[in-house]
Amino acid sequence: MVSKSLIALAAATFAGETLAASIHRGHERHHVGKRDMVTQMVTRTAWTTVTVTLGQSANAAPTAVDNNTELTKSRSPSSSTAVAAPAEASSAAPSSNTIAHNVNVVDAAASPSATQNSAPAAAPSATTTVESTEDQSSGHRLQRGLAYNDGKLLQGFLGSGSKATWVYNWGQVDDSGTGLEFVPMLWGVDKGFPQSWDANAQKAIDAGSKAFLSFNEPDLSSQSNMSPQDAATNHIKYMNPWAGKVRISSPSITNSDDPNMGLNWMQKFFDACNGQCKVDFLALHSYGTDGPTVLNHLLDAYSRFKKPVWVTELGFDGDDDKKNQAMEYVLDHLENNSTFSFVERFTYFMVAEGEMLRNSQLTTFAKTFAYGA
Repeated sequence: MVSKSLIALAAATFAGETLAASIHRGHERHHVGKRDMVTQMVTRTAWTTVTVTLGQSANAAPTAVDNNTELTKSRSPSSSTAVAAPAEASSAAPSSNTIAHNVNVVDAAASPSATQNSAPAAAPSATTTVESTEDQSSGHRLQRGLAYNDGKLLQGFLGSGSKATWVYNWGQVDDSGTGLEFVPMLWGVDKGFPQSWDANAQKAIDAGSKAFLSFNEPDLSSQSNMSPQDAATNHIKYMNPWAGKVRISSPSITNSDDPNMGLNWMQKFFDACNGQCKVDFLALHSYGTDGPTVLNHLLDAYSRFKKPVWVTELGFDGDDDKKNQAMEYVLDHLENNSTFSFVERFTYFMVAEGEMLRNSQLTTFAKTFAYGA
């Protein structure tokens, strides 16, 4: 989320019912920031998604995938219907995990910035190719990125055969020391962020940045915390001037299916924009999910908004082996299934001890992300 922040999976309420505080583990985010701390909660629910098997017609009856296996504590399941393939029809986004974020916001100049795979359901099918202005000179269609707070931790991801091509830190200033493309983010519109934005944005362009990320999770009260209307107004004010110089993202949103969050918030944002916001691609987050659910969520987003997608934060549930299975599954489809050609870039949360690192060593799923599939 925000650069130099903490995130922990925790219990929350859904439909007025308190869920037991038995989340699999503390999923914590931190950064070396020194300023304000805020806290947030998001609902964790069980869900049922629908996929279409590979090679199946877009008009064929979809196959249901039950993702509730390891969410037995959630007694009030919600459901979402994933699209069969990018199409005009839309559906509700998959429900969110329970997340509590503790965020330390640093100075503006460098400021902030799943469950195990169910019996592997194939990703939704049908072949749809989306035009993209992405630079694919690296030889990989999907551009894998490293989300970090501490640039010193990135070296293990940059060895021979690494597929990492870009970095971001939820902030405006590149301190990665990698030489990879840095993508700056205008995290929000308070705490001094906009005052430094113009100068830092131009420096990023001068250094080779090809894209900018807009506000971080404005659909969460503890993150950039904006109504769709305020986000639209500020996007036009701060992001639109860079149109034509770089590609510009939508605000980065959660995967909650709350009526005022996730893809529902995004719809209200575009409605408020009334065609005036310059947005070249969607920035999406997904936590507490398995492989099929992630892919269905991406298809749902593309079906609704018809824009290329960057996955700028992803967190699978489960132990490292389950995460690796999910990572292999998702990367295989994003790299090799042309249905997902609209997905341009992908980062996992995050290069930090306890996340993609264990005792300073890359986890199995981190190695898969950086070098495999």
